[in-house]
Amino acid sequence: MGVAVNISKTYTYKDYKELKDTLLEIIDGVPYLMSPSPTVEHQRILRKLLLILSDYFKNGICEVFSVPLDVIFKNEEETIDEAKNVVQPDIFVVCDNKKINDKNIIGAPDLIIEIVSSSSQSLDYVKKLNLYEKYKVKEYLIVNPINKTILQYVYENDSYASSNIYTKEDIVKIIYFEGLLIDFKKVF
Repeated sequence: MGVAVNISKTYTYKDYKELKDTLLEIIDGVPYLMSPSPTVEHQRILRKLLLILSDYFKNGICEVFSVPLDVIFKNEEETIDEAKNVVQPDIFVVCDNKKINDKNIIGAPDLIIEIVSSSSQSLDYVKKLNLYEKYKVKEYLIVNPINKTILQYVYENDSYASSNIYTKEDIVKIIYFEGLLIDFKKVF
């Protein structure tokens, strides 16, 4: 059962661990409650994307992960417990093994894919976009099952300079991984 969250407090990873029975993410010290159960369509899209990515990365140094695994973004001066950013992206790829430990990922993944739900839209399109840009996630895809669109953000010159918009009819080229193409006709 969840616990009441005090929104006037700045939350850290230490607080997050103490609230382990509450599904939440923390962005800039602010807790955001997560939806307790994704839709069937969300899970189908997640599964299809995981299969595509797992096949592409099966013999490489990069690893594919999915929710519910914590990704901790921290500043250099913060300890892990002091980190004010803890999220659980739907799918993410990490190529630096030093970021991976038994319990979580510490630092920016190379690729993150979020599958939007009706309750997560503002978080995925604004808060997480800003967080991922701040911590230099190389590529961020927002998959919207409602309107069947994909937004692709590529980190260049210290920011997400622009976004590419795709539909369910498109094949998306993942910029940072040569030869990685996602045919969204097979995903939606």
